[in-house]
Amino acid sequence: MLKITIVRNAQGARVALAGRLVGAWVQEVRRCWMEAGAGHRDQWRVDLRETTHVDGEGKALLSEMLRRGVTFEARGCLMRAVLESLMDRIDSSNGEPLSQPARGRPGF
Repeated sequence: MLKITIVRNAQGARVALAGRLVGAWVQEVRRCWMEAGAGHRDQWRVDLRETTHVDGEGKALLSEMLRRGVTFEARGCLMRAVLESLMDRIDSSNGEPLSQPARGRPGF
Protein backbone atom coordinates (compact mmCIF):
# COMPACT_ATOMS: atom_id res chain seq x y z
CA MET A 1 0.00 0.00 0.00
CA LEU A 2 1.16 3.53 -0.76
CA LYS A 3 -0.35 6.83 0.34
CA ILE A 4 0.32 9.68 -2.10
CA THR A 5 -0.21 13.22 -0.83
CA ILE A 6 0.26 16.09 -3.28
CA VAL A 7 0.35 19.72 -2.16
CA ARG A 8 0.64 22.24 -5.00
CA ASN A 9 1.80 25.83 -4.64
CA ALA A 10 3.41 28.55 -6.75
CA GLN A 11 6.85 26.92 -6.43
CA GLY A 12 5.69 23.51 -7.72
CA ALA A 13 4.41 20.50 -5.84
CA ARG A 14 5.42 18.61 -2.70
CA VAL A 15 4.62 14.94 -2.98
CA ALA A 16 4.76 12.74 0.11
CA LEU A 17 4.95 8.98 -0.43
CA ALA A 18 4.14 6.85 2.62
CA GLY A 19 4.46 3.08 2.39
CA ARG A 20 5.81 0.85 -0.37
CA LEU A 21 6.70 2.23 -3.81
CA VAL A 22 6.17 -1.05 -5.66
CA GLY A 23 4.20 -2.57 -8.53
CA ALA A 24 1.07 -0.70 -9.60
CA TRP A 25 1.84 2.13 -7.17
CA VAL A 26 4.87 3.06 -9.26
CA GLN A 27 2.60 3.62 -12.26
CA GLU A 28 0.23 5.71 -10.14
CA VAL A 29 3.09 7.99 -9.01
CA ARG A 30 4.30 8.21 -12.62
CA ARG A 31 0.77 9.13 -13.76
CA CYS A 32 0.56 11.92 -11.16
CA TRP A 33 3.98 13.20 -12.20
CA MET A 34 3.10 13.19 -15.90
CA GLU A 35 -0.19 14.97 -15.20
CA ALA A 36 1.81 17.76 -13.53
CA GLY A 37 2.64 18.93 -17.05
CA ALA A 38 5.93 19.06 -18.88
CA GLY A 39 6.75 22.53 -17.57
CA HIS A 40 6.25 21.61 -13.92
CA ARG A 41 7.57 18.06 -13.43
CA ASP A 42 11.01 19.37 -12.44
CA GLN A 43 9.43 21.53 -9.73
CA TRP A 44 8.43 18.51 -7.67
CA ARG A 45 9.87 17.85 -4.25
CA VAL A 46 9.31 14.21 -3.29
CA ASP A 47 9.20 13.35 0.40
CA LEU A 48 10.37 9.77 0.96
CA ARG A 49 10.64 10.09 4.75
CA GLU A 50 7.78 7.62 5.25
CA THR A 51 8.59 5.32 2.33
CA THR A 52 9.48 1.86 3.59
CA HIS A 53 10.44 -0.04 0.41
CA VAL A 54 11.18 0.67 -3.26
CA ASP A 55 11.26 -2.13 -5.86
CA GLY A 56 13.16 -2.09 -9.18
CA GLU A 57 10.37 -0.26 -11.02
CA GLY A 58 10.21 2.30 -8.25
CA LYS A 59 13.97 2.83 -8.42
CA ALA A 60 13.74 3.32 -12.18
CA LEU A 61 11.05 5.99 -11.67
CA LEU A 62 13.06 7.75 -8.94
CA SER A 63 16.08 7.65 -11.24
CA GLU A 64 14.12 9.27 -14.06
CA MET A 65 12.84 11.91 -11.67
CA LEU A 66 16.37 12.63 -10.42
CA ARG A 67 17.61 13.05 -13.99
CA ARG A 68 14.80 15.53 -14.67
CA GLY A 69 15.57 17.72 -11.67
CA VAL A 70 13.10 16.50 -9.06
CA THR A 71 14.43 16.93 -5.52
CA PHE A 72 13.94 14.48 -2.67
CA GLU A 73 13.72 14.37 1.11
CA ALA A 74 14.72 11.11 2.75
CA ARG A 75 15.16 9.89 6.30
CA GLY A 76 16.87 6.80 7.56
CA CYS A 77 19.62 4.64 6.18
CA LEU A 78 17.58 2.70 3.61
CA MET A 79 16.02 5.54 1.63
CA ARG A 80 19.19 7.62 1.75
CA ALA A 81 21.15 4.63 0.48
CA VAL A 82 18.63 4.07 -2.33
CA LEU A 83 18.91 7.70 -3.45
CA GLU A 84 22.70 7.75 -3.17
CA SER A 85 22.92 4.56 -5.22
CA LEU A 86 20.69 6.03 -7.92
CA MET A 87 22.68 9.28 -7.99
CA ASP A 88 25.94 7.34 -8.28
CA ARG A 89 24.55 5.27 -11.14
CA ILE A 90 23.26 8.36 -12.94
CA ASP A 91 26.66 10.02 -12.59
CA SER A 92 28.43 6.93 -13.95
CA SER A 93 25.97 6.49 -16.84
CA ASN A 94 26.27 10.11 -18.06
CA GLY A 95 22.63 10.79 -17.26
CA GLU A 96 21.20 7.87 -19.24
CA PRO A 97 18.06 6.20 -17.84
CA LEU A 98 18.53 3.26 -15.53
CA SER A 99 16.43 0.19 -16.14
CA GLN A 100 17.65 -2.18 -13.43
CA PRO A 101 18.48 -1.73 -9.76
CA ALA A 102 22.10 -1.75 -8.66
CA ARG A 103 23.57 -5.20 -8.07
CA GLY A 104 26.05 -6.35 -5.49
CA ARG A 105 24.87 -4.01 -2.75
CA PRO A 106 22.94 -5.29 0.22
CA GLY A 107 19.29 -4.29 0.18
CA PHE A 108 19.10 -3.32 -3.50
